Amino acid sequence: MNLARLHSLKGFEYQHPRDKKAMRALQETKGIERVVKKFYDMGIEKIIKLQSTGSSLAATPEAFPELNRALDTACTILQVPTRPDLYIRRSEALDAITLGVDHPIILLTSECVNRCSSQELLFIFGRQLAHIQNNHILYKEIGFIFPELIDTLAPVTLGLSSLLSGGLRYALFYWEQMAEFTADRGGLLTCQDVPTAKLMLAKIAGLPEKHWGNFDLDVFEQQASQYQLEDERTFEKFMRYLFGNNTMAVARASELGHWIKSGDFGAMMTMHGR
Repeated sequence: MNLARLHSLKGFEYQHPRDKKAMRALQETKGIERVVKKFYDMGIEKIIKLQSTGSSLAATPEAFPELNRALDTACTILQVPTRPDLYIRRSEALDAITLGVDHPIILLTSECVNRCSSQELLFIFGRQLAHIQNNHILYKEIGFIFPELIDTLAPVTLGLSSLLSGGLRYALFYWEQMAEFTADRGGLLTCQDVPTAKLMLAKIAGLPEKHWGNFDLDVFEQQASQYQLEDERTFEKFMRYLFGNNTMAVARASELGHWIKSGDFGAMMTMHGR
């Protein structure tokens, strides 16, 4: 499959509207500036990266040439100038995470290495590069250790930390779910194959491995197309009870399907593809 390089593509061009709106709301939420300051003052990013790299395997080009070729290809397609370092962490999830605002690293799960095709790896790496392009990494890192950060702020909030953290926690984790919609778009722009993207989301939703080779994607697409909440307010209320502990794979497939059917995905490929 010949993959197009997406010249001059900027993250904001494919950022999901709900991601954009939720990020703006998060940045305006009371207490977020204090949390960000504490995050930097305590050097938490360095601690998170040390902990993660200290318990993960460095995926060097010599040891894992296929993985590194896939990452190089993803960076070329999305025009990401600085290639993140790659690590493998043991996990049964089909997932990856990115750490590091200025010097990002990607932690790919061992399950992805064992189970994913080269096209699926492009989707996964594209998702992570989309997080980088859309400035998601700082807030995602804060989400990893949010309870601990709030505890450190407790002495200076005069007992109001629980009140502050409630609204801030919701804003942070609601945005985190919306950011996944953007990441899925980045994954599709990278793998450039709609069935691959849909199958990956079906697998994340729980598709048993014995059905991976013969699953009718139309069934999953039909389920995704029927997944609709009444309005955005209802959706936000629903998200209050999830707080980022749910993959929302069907909702993500629904949103990605809307983007494809709207023609925006095809138009972006035509505009930027070379």
